[in-house]
Amino acid sequence: MHKQNYQDILSQVQRPTQYVGNEINTIRKDLKTVDLTFALVFPDLYEIGTSHFGIQILYSILNRHEKIAAERFFAPAPDMEALLSQKKIPCLSMESKKELNSFDIIGISLLYELNFTNILTLLSLSSIPFYARDREDVFPLIIGGGPCAFNPEPLADFFDAFVIGDGEAVSLEIANLVMAFKKEGDGQKKTLLRLLSKIDGVYIPSFFTPAYDAAGLQHLAPVFEDYRTVRRAFLPSLTKESFPVSPIIPFAKPVHDRLRLEIARGCSRGCRFCQAGMIYRPVRERPLEDLIDITEASLKKTGHSDISLLSLSTGDYSNLPELMKRLHAIGQEHCNAISLPSIRAEKLTPDLMQIIKKVRKTGFTIAPEAGSQRLRDIINKNLTEDSILSTVENAMTLGWKNIKLYFMLGLPFETVEDIEAICRLSRRLASSYAKGKKTINVSTTCFIPKAHTPFQRVPQISLTEAREKLQYLKNNLRHPKINLKWQSPEMSLLEGVWSRGDRRLSKLLVAAFEKGCRLDGWTDKFDFSLWQKAFEETGIDPLFYTTRQRDENEPLPWNHIDSGVSPEFLKKEFQKAKEMSLTPDCRDHDCNDCGVCDFEEIKPVLFDGIPDIRETDPLPSADLKRLPDDAFTKFELSFSKLDGARFFGHLELGIIFQRAVKRAGLTARYSQGFNPLMQISFENALPVGMESEEEILWIYFENGTAPVKIVESLNKELPQGLFITGCSLFKRPKNGNEKSARYSLLLAEGNFDEDEVERFSQLSEFMVQNLSKKGKTRTTDLRKSVEKISYINLYTLEMILKPYNERTVRPMEILTNCFKLDEKALASIRITKMKQQK
Repeated sequence: MHKQNYQDILSQVQRPTQYVGNEINTIRKDLKTVDLTFALVFPDLYEIGTSHFGIQILYSILNRHEKIAAERFFAPAPDMEALLSQKKIPCLSMESKKELNSFDIIGISLLYELNFTNILTLLSLSSIPFYARDREDVFPLIIGGGPCAFNPEPLADFFDAFVIGDGEAVSLEIANLVMAFKKEGDGQKKTLLRLLSKIDGVYIPSFFTPAYDAAGLQHLAPVFEDYRTVRRAFLPSLTKESFPVSPIIPFAKPVHDRLRLEIARGCSRGCRFCQAGMIYRPVRERPLEDLIDITEASLKKTGHSDISLLSLSTGDYSNLPELMKRLHAIGQEHCNAISLPSIRAEKLTPDLMQIIKKVRKTGFTIAPEAGSQRLRDIINKNLTEDSILSTVENAMTLGWKNIKLYFMLGLPFETVEDIEAICRLSRRLASSYAKGKKTINVSTTCFIPKAHTPFQRVPQISLTEAREKLQYLKNNLRHPKINLKWQSPEMSLLEGVWSRGDRRLSKLLVAAFEKGCRLDGWTDKFDFSLWQKAFEETGIDPLFYTTRQRDENEPLPWNHIDSGVSPEFLKKEFQKAKEMSLTPDCRDHDCNDCGVCDFEEIKPVLFDGIPDIRETDPLPSADLKRLPDDAFTKFELSFSKLDGARFFGHLELGIIFQRAVKRAGLTARYSQGFNPLMQISFENALPVGMESEEEILWIYFENGTAPVKIVESLNKELPQGLFITGCSLFKRPKNGNEKSARYSLLLAEGNFDEDEVERFSQLSEFMVQNLSKKGKTRTTDLRKSVEKISYINLYTLEMILKPYNERTVRPMEILTNCFKLDEKALASIRITKMKQQK
C-alpha cells in the first residue's frame, strides 16, 4: 500500500527521479532470503548523498555478503517531506521500497554537523522514537559513523552505537555479530550492545554516564571498567576488494557526476587546523596497477566519461604523473576529463604538465588558508607565497580558466594584517594572471576548532567578529577579476556548537527540528532565527561551546575517543604554533611521533617506484585516432518510456542512453573537438511525468552493426521503464509529414465531465495567450490543435493532438485551460502517449 501511494505522489514533487530508485548497478535482493537488512542512510538530499564515495563502499561491501541486504535512504526535500507526512507514508528504501523502521540496522552517515536535523526528519517520518532510551526493542539498531562521530556526544542520546574510524571491516564485523545474535542471542538489547562494544572502533554511548560539574563541564563515567576508551578502527591498506567497482549511476543531477577514484586515504602534511588530516592518518596509497584495473572495469560498468581523483592531497600521490598518463591513455571515448582538483607547484613536473594540457579541465582549487606567511606557518600549512604564485601561473598556462582560492577567517593568533594579506594576495593573483576570461574565485569560511586537532581548545571567533572580518573582505576585494563567496557566519557558529558540544545538545536538536529546521547546510533553507528560538527555549548558550577558551586541564567531551593521535603530540603541535615553528611532512622526513603508527600493522603505505608496464597489457596510445565519419551509419531506434522512467527529464534521458551505449560496448560516432560528444538526438522532448509507448531517437553506430545486436545489448543496460522496441536504418521522412499524437489520460483524483468534453468538441475555436521561451506573447487556438477527443469513462479521456502553428501542444495545456479540474485532480493525472497506429 505504501509503495503504491509513494509512486502516486512522485508526480507532485520537484525532481522526482531522486526518489525512483531504479538506477543502474543497484542491488535488489529477495529480503525473505537474507538474514540481515541494513539501511544505509545519508541525511541529506539525494544529489549530495549519492555523490558520497563512502556510502558506495559500504553498499558494495555489505551486499557482497549473500545473507545481507543493504538498501539506501536519503533525506527528502521539503515538498516530498510534506507529502509523506500528509499521506502518512513512511520513509521507504530506494531499492525495495521497504519501510526504514523495519530494517535490522540503520547506519547513518555523519559527514556534516548541519545535517543533524535531517536525521530527525527521517526518524520522525518513520515513527521511530528519537531517543535511544525510548527504543526498547532490539531492532532497529541505530548506528552512526563518519568524521562527526569523532565527537559523538551531541548525538549520543539518539544512537545505540557509533563506528569510529574506517568502516570497511567494522561494518561487516557488526553485521556478522548481529546475524549470530538474531539466531542464538538472548534477545536482550543490552547483551547485544555489550557484544558490539568488544569490536574495535565501536562506541556504545549508554555505557558511559554523563555528569556535569559546577562549571558546566561534562564528565563521563564508564559503566564497565574494561571499556573506558574507544580506539579508532584502522584499515591497514586499500585493496581492490574494498573498492566499489560497479558504483550506482545516479539519476537527477548529482553534485559529482563522474567516476570517483580514491587514490589514497590520509594526509601527512600536518596542517594544525585540519581534522581530516589527523583522524585519517596514516597515508595509505592504492597501487598504481590496482587503480588502472579499477578504472578500466568501472568505466565499462558505468559508462562514465569523467574521472575524479579522490584524496586529501591528490598532488602528493607518489606515482601521479604515471597515473595521469595511464588514465589518459585508457581511451579517447571513455575518459574525456580527469579532475585534478589541486596540485602544488613543486609537484608539476614537465611530464605531468604535458599530460594535463591534453585533459579537459574541471575545477582547480588552491587552499592557502591564510593570507600571510606568518599565519600559514602558525597553522603549519607549509606553503609559501612564491609557491602559490607559481601554482596559479602554471594552472592558467595549462588551460584552467577559473582558479578557486580558499581562506579561513578567525584562525588562532590572527590579526587585522592577516585579513589584509588575503586581499593583497588575491589582488596580486588577479592582476598578474587573470587575463581575458580568466577569473579568481575567493571563498572564505570561519575557522572552527575541531576535535582531535592541535587547535581543539582554542576559541572560535564570535558572530560579531566574523561579520566584521567578512565585511572587510567585501570592502577590499572589489576587483573585476575577483568573485568573493563566503559561508554564512551564522552557519559557522552553529557548526561550531555541534562539532564541540556535549550530550546536553540533544534537547536543542529536538527543539530546532520541532520549530521547522531542515536542511541547514543549504543556504536557501537555513533559518538562523529558528535556531535562536531553540537556544532560548532550551536555555543553551552557544558561546559556551564556541567562543570560550578551554583550559589545558579541562575535560573535553571527546576525551574517551582515541583517534590514534596522542594528546601529547597535539599539545606539542599547539606549542609549536605559538612559536611559529613548522613540522615537516613525515612522508619526506623522520617520523614526527604523532602516535598513530605501530610500524607493524599500522604504517604509511606508499608506492614510490614506478611499476613496470605489464607486457600482457600494453599501454594504449594516448593519441588514438577516431574512426572517420563515413565509418558510421545512422540508425533509428524506437523505445518505450513507462512507469518510473516517466520522470526522466529530456537531458537526463540523453545521459542515460549515452552511458548505456558505452556499457553495451557499442561504437558510436562522436563530434570533433576537445570535448567530444556522442551524436544522438531525439524526435521529441516529453514533459517530465508523461509516459510513452513509443518514442524515437537517432544515433550513429559503426558500419555493419546489426540492429538486433543494438536492441539486445542496449536493453540489458537501460533502467527499468526504458525499453528498445525497434531498430532500423534511418530513412529521411517526406516533407510535410507532421505526426499527430494520441494520448490516454487517467485521473486518480476527481473525474471528467462528459458534457464538458462534448461542449469542447463542438467549439470552432478556443484561443489562449501565453509567453514563449523567448518571452514573446503568442496566441494559440487549442481547439484546432485537438484532432479528436473522446470521453471513455469518469476517469479516462483519450485525445489526438496535432502540431499547430509550428508548436506542439501538450495534453496538460488542454486540461488546464479548457476543463474545470482542481489542482488536486490535475496533480493526480497520469498521461500516456500511445503508440502510433500504422
